[in-house]
This record gives sequence, C-alpha cells and structure tokens, in this order.
Amino acid sequence: MAKKRAKVIQLKDEVYIEIRHDIPLRTKIANALNIENNSVYASALRKSPKFTLPFILDIISKHIGKSKNELLLQD
Repeated sequence: MAKKRAKVIQLKDEVYIEIRHDIPLRTKIANALNIENNSVYASALRKSPKFTLPFILDIISKHIGKSKNELLLQD
C-alpha cells in the first residue's frame, strides 16, 4: 500500500510579504522562535514552513487581525 503524504500547510504569499515588511511582527516571531530578526526575514523569503507552527500562526493572526484560515492557502 502506498503511504499518504502529509498535507502541506502553506501561508498565502501576501502573508510572507507582510512578515518581510512588518518589523514589529518580525520581532515578535523572532522572539518566539529565539532567532534573529534578519533570520525571520530570510525565512520569509524562502517561505519556510516554520511560520505554519501553531504558536507562530497565533502571533501572525493576532498581529495582522485575520483568522488563521485567512492566512493559509486553501487546497
């Protein structure tokens, strides 16, 4: 039997752009992940899956004022 692939969760492109341009948001994410602010920027350029971690989605959602579902690409 073939194994099912895990569903890949990805943010909308505009969310990655928001992360790159919103310095206070980048700072919140950097503090939560215990990484440098410029690492958050570089991760947003790469569209890193770390931004889909539940606690990071909470931070982004609260900061931007959109629900988590509004941040994610829909299949």
